[in-house]
Amino acid sequence: MMEDGISQLPDEVLISILSLFTVKEACRTSILSHRWKHLWLFHTRILDFDDPDTMRDLSSKREIANWDRDKFVTRVNHILNLHPALTIDQFRVCFDLNKRSKRDIGRWVDFAFSKGVKRFELDFTPAYHCNSCYTFPHERFTCVKNSICINSLTSLTLKYVHVTGELLEHFLSNCPLLERVHVDSSESIVNLKICGSSLKLKYLHIIDCFQVKSIKIFAPNLESFGYVGKIIELQVDYTPRLLDVYIGGLSLHPVNYAFLALSSYLHQLESLTLGICHYDNINIKLPRLTNLRHLKLKVTARDGESLLDLISLIEAAPLLRKFTLELFSLLEPLKGREVRKVINYDPNEHLKEVEIVGFVGHAIDIELVVYLLESAIKLEKIVINPCCPIVVGTPWETEEIENYKDVKECAKQLKKYLPLGAEFVIFSLTKALRHPWPEQELKLPHGLILTLTKVLDLTKAPSPELDSHHGHGQELSSSHPLILMAPYLTGLMMCEAVWGLVFG
Repeated sequence: MMEDGISQLPDEVLISILSLFTVKEACRTSILSHRWKHLWLFHTRILDFDDPDTMRDLSSKREIANWDRDKFVTRVNHILNLHPALTIDQFRVCFDLNKRSKRDIGRWVDFAFSKGVKRFELDFTPAYHCNSCYTFPHERFTCVKNSICINSLTSLTLKYVHVTGELLEHFLSNCPLLERVHVDSSESIVNLKICGSSLKLKYLHIIDCFQVKSIKIFAPNLESFGYVGKIIELQVDYTPRLLDVYIGGLSLHPVNYAFLALSSYLHQLESLTLGICHYDNINIKLPRLTNLRHLKLKVTARDGESLLDLISLIEAAPLLRKFTLELFSLLEPLKGREVRKVINYDPNEHLKEVEIVGFVGHAIDIELVVYLLESAIKLEKIVINPCCPIVVGTPWETEEIENYKDVKECAKQLKKYLPLGAEFVIFSLTKALRHPWPEQELKLPHGLILTLTKVLDLTKAPSPELDSHHGHGQELSSSHPLILMAPYLTGLMMCEAVWGLVFG
C-alpha cells in the first residue's frame, strides 16, 4: 500500500489546504483517518454552505423538495453545533430555503453575528418560483434590549430575503466598517436613503426589488452602484468616487433613463452595465464616455430585430478595452432575415476583448460580431458562449451548454473575420469542470504560494508548478505530498468525473 504522504504535512499546511474547500467537502475529510477526524473543524473561519448538486436536482414536487431542504438545514445545524471558532470572517448560505425554515435561519443569523461575522450572505434563490421568502429579523437588530452587535460587519448580501429600507439604513448607521450591500428580490424595500459623509460604503446594488419607489444617495466613498427594476425616483447627489454602474430592468428607454439620472458622473465611469429588457432605439445624443474601459449590455430582443444601433454606445467610449454582450434572444424562426453588414465605421484601436454570452448564431448576433471583428483592428481575444445568460454561474450551466452543438459550429464560421493573432474561444464545459473553483492563492511555509486555478484529473497532469514570490517555479514530482492528495480529493468530491488539483 502506498504511504500516505499528505498526512505527514504539518497541521498548518493541511488547514491551509482545507481552507480552499467548501464546508461540505472539508467535513468529508473526517473519514480519512484519526488524524483528519477533527482537523476540518479548524480549517477556516469561513463558513460557506452551498450544495449546487442538490440544487440542480431539486424536485418540483413539494414533499420531495422539502425533504432535501430539511436535510440541508440539519447539516448546517450539525456543523454550527460543532464549530469551535470564537470569531468568523464569513458566513454564507446558498440554497433554496424560505420562511418554512425561519426558526433555523434565525438561529444561524444569531450565530453568525454573535461570532463577529465580517461578511454575511443569505442566498435563498429558488430552483422554482417562490412566494414565501424568509423575512430578515428586524427586531433582532433594532430592539435596544436584545440588539445584536454588528460593529464588525463589512459586507451584507441578501437574496430572496425580505428586508426593509429602514433596516438597511440601520445597518449603514451602526456598522462603521460596512462597505458592501447587495439586496436581490426583496419585496419589503419602498424608500431607501443612503446618506452620510462618514459612510464607508463602496458597493450598493439593489436588484429586482419591485416595491421600491425612491433611492437617494449621498455616499462619498461609493465606487459601484447597481439598480435593476422599474423606473423610480433616483437621486444621486454626491458620489465623487463612482466608477462602476449597472442600470437595468426598466421597461421604457433604459439607456435614456440611466444617462439622465447619472449625467454628472458618466465622464468618470470605468465600467458600465446596461440591462435592456425590451430593445428600443437609443434616441438621445450620447455623451462621450471618456474614461470607460468595460461596457456590458444585457439585451432582450426578438430574433428578427437588429442590435446594430448598439454600435453608437461602443463608439461613444473611445478608450473602451472590453465589450460584453449578454443576449436573451426571443427566437422567432419564421422571421429570420439576412445578415446586414456595416459598411462605414472607424477602426477601433483600443478594443482588446469581446465576450458574447447567449450566442444563437442568427443574424441578430452574427452581424454585430462581424462588425466587432472587423472594426477592432487590435483585438486580442473573443469568447463565444452559447449558454443562456440566466443560467451562467448556476448548477444548470453545464447541461445548458452541452445542448448547443449546432450553435458552436455556427460560431466557428466567424473565425474568418478574426484579426491576425487574436484568440478565438468557444466556451464549453465538461463534467470534469462542473464546479470550477475561482482562482485563489494558498500561502505555504518558506514564502511559497500556490495558485489554485481549476480542477482536473491529476493522473493525466502530474507536473504542476509551485511558484515563489519571485515568479520562479519548481516542478513537483509525482510523489510530492500535494500530488498524493489527489486520490483523497477524488473521493471527497463524489463527482462523476475524476477530480484532482492543478497548481499553476
